[in-house]
Amino acid sequence: MNTKKYSHYVSQETVEKIHENSLILLEEVGVLFENERALALFRQNGFRIEGEKVFFDRKKIEPLLRQLPESFELTSSKGNLRIGDASRITMPGGGPVYISDQGRVRKTTNEDIINIFKICCTSNELKYNRLEYLPDTKGLDKKQLIHYHTAMSLKYSTLTSFMLVNTFNLGKNEIYQHTLDDIEIIRRYEGITDKTKYINTFCVNSLSPLCYDHDPLERVFAYAESNQPLWFSPCAMPVLTAPYSVISTMILANAEILAGIVLAQLIQPGLPCIYGNTSTGTNLKTLLLTFGAPETMLMIYASNAMADYYNIPCRTGGGQADAKDVDYQAGLESMFMIQSTMEAGTDLIFHATGMMGSMNLFSYEKFILDEEAVAFARRMVDGIDCSDEKLCMDILHETGPRGSFLKGRTPKMYREEFYMAKYLNKEDVSTWQNEGSVSVLETARKEVKHRISAYEAPGITEEQNKLLMPYLPPQYRDSI
Repeated sequence: MNTKKYSHYVSQETVEKIHENSLILLEEVGVLFENERALALFRQNGFRIEGEKVFFDRKKIEPLLRQLPESFELTSSKGNLRIGDASRITMPGGGPVYISDQGRVRKTTNEDIINIFKICCTSNELKYNRLEYLPDTKGLDKKQLIHYHTAMSLKYSTLTSFMLVNTFNLGKNEIYQHTLDDIEIIRRYEGITDKTKYINTFCVNSLSPLCYDHDPLERVFAYAESNQPLWFSPCAMPVLTAPYSVISTMILANAEILAGIVLAQLIQPGLPCIYGNTSTGTNLKTLLLTFGAPETMLMIYASNAMADYYNIPCRTGGGQADAKDVDYQAGLESMFMIQSTMEAGTDLIFHATGMMGSMNLFSYEKFILDEEAVAFARRMVDGIDCSDEKLCMDILHETGPRGSFLKGRTPKMYREEFYMAKYLNKEDVSTWQNEGSVSVLETARKEVKHRISAYEAPGITEEQNKLLMPYLPPQYRDSI
């Protein structure tokens, strides 16, 4: 079945209102582009510009939107990925500042980043992976600081890697070239000279309200000129960086996304673009994002509806929670987020596992339990198989009234039809107590240790290893 479902939350009228009012914003208010390269391109294509503010005539926007592909394929030696048509590709959480460690919160270490990477590599639920940034990079030279993230992801990931390139500490005039260099490293590693093939993607965050700042735009030009797909993902916060309602936040985010897509199409016509949105509610007491909220889930449905309206893939959702511990709140918020994400048919699901604390906190145990939630949700969206074989009419006739269907080993059909929990406790209460009353957190903790110890680096060629060696931190050149 595997269909998209959002119409019970987002009507066609809502979609039209978001689209129409976004165009009004773009025409009458405009978007800041704090980058001379971008302003020059808009000027060259006849857009009205005042200072750094660009105004978008809908007659210029609509033809550019029509040339966007509905889906695309990433090529990788670790496995190609088709993104689009409700692909529901799950990806790990990103960049945790803190770790939840058995009741206390501590700063993330390099060892944590490596261990998180290992449990991602050994996951059956994740399809797209990367090594996160190391918090301690002392002793690395400039070349390593820029490219270690890419080199380690390519050398050690068992899954296709995404959103590589680390240019956050570079001067403004260096970002563009080093981003091109990073893309070239990936090309050479993969042995791909065909520039029509897509080998990596990159996420571009607008600066709400209605702004793209200089550095991300340098990466946009590098990726677009290299014919590599981009995702545009605002993270607007109502009352702070967005107005006061769900639909007004969506109008603002949609306008920012369309502005970014238009720029990408001017650089490289027909370039695949992903409709991203991580906008949520705002906790006005703490000024933090509130991911675990019904309004966030409504925006997940709305974002998928808008992506379908423009016939492009969507990135949103995930397993985020605002909880600070792996408790009832964490489970409730994460399951709602994952279920709405899967049900809406999101194509690219970043932060699918392990994240909480308004995206600042990572839990190893929650990562494992979020995998279970993802599997639950996948089963739900598959729906009920009504094929003739699954009707089991011959077995019903054969068994008849008061008969038993229990005959020998568990039937293959049952194993295919009914999800068998991996980590949740389904035992009889007396059995559970007699066997030590093991909590689900203890089960998850044991699985984390097993997964870290079970990790094995993928085999790469001598030529690939030689290519990556100059960029690898000395302590991670041979193993992690």
